[in-house]
Amino acid sequence: MSEGLLVSNLFSVKDKIALITGGGTGIGKMIALAKELTEMGPGKCFGIEADLNSKDACEKLVADFKNFGNDKLDILINNAGTWNAATVTNVPEDEWDRIYNLNVNCLPLLEKASKKPVDPSRVIIIGSICALGISSLLYSSSKSAVHSVSKNLAVHLTPRGVNVNVLAPGVIPTVPRGPGINDIAISEIPQGRLGDELDMAGAGLYLASRASSWVSGVELVVDGGDLLQYKLTNVQRLQTP
Repeated sequence: MSEGLLVSNLFSVKDKIALITGGGTGIGKMIALAKELTEMGPGKCFGIEADLNSKDACEKLVADFKNFGNDKLDILINNAGTWNAATVTNVPEDEWDRIYNLNVNCLPLLEKASKKPVDPSRVIIIGSICALGISSLLYSSSKSAVHSVSKNLAVHLTPRGVNVNVLAPGVIPTVPRGPGINDIAISEIPQGRLGDELDMAGAGLYLASRASSWVSGVELVVDGGDLLQYKLTNVQRLQTP
């Protein structure tokens, strides 16, 4: 059997260098956890303070990354983003720019800033199943834009040897939620549980490794079947007299 078919080789990211944005809270923190990961070894992790709301900020992040002695970048995980639960009737005007700047506009800016000599071979962009259904106006529309931008980046970057994919998670609690909120979410998920850090890490490892070398421009949904249940509910609603 070819050594390339060994699971340990297919999913290995040994000696790879990754830059993960949005590591301060939420899913990014699950992936990053710099101190704990460094202590586990054999690699090392470090944190870079950044606010990705402008072109200059994205360029500074990449410059700071290089200043740590990194002359290459194998994996870029775009996870920086924010949430707003505003509906159609109560969207604060100034929130549009804030949400779209962080969730959407930073994607091409960060990609452009990280071109050679640190051009990554894997770009993983954190989207959401909200982009594939109906949720709060600002968040779901911004994540829909994230998915669209990602596909366009894939078209332009894949011929350059850069695979671009979207990781679209379902309900993964990253901050405390109100009483009963998790129970409601669980009741709507076919697998009967919320997602956790292992679910995200496993999917992220697949997209970052040799196992996904012929995968680019896809939306990998990790939601315990939540999106299917959402579609089934809509079908049942349409069929109800």
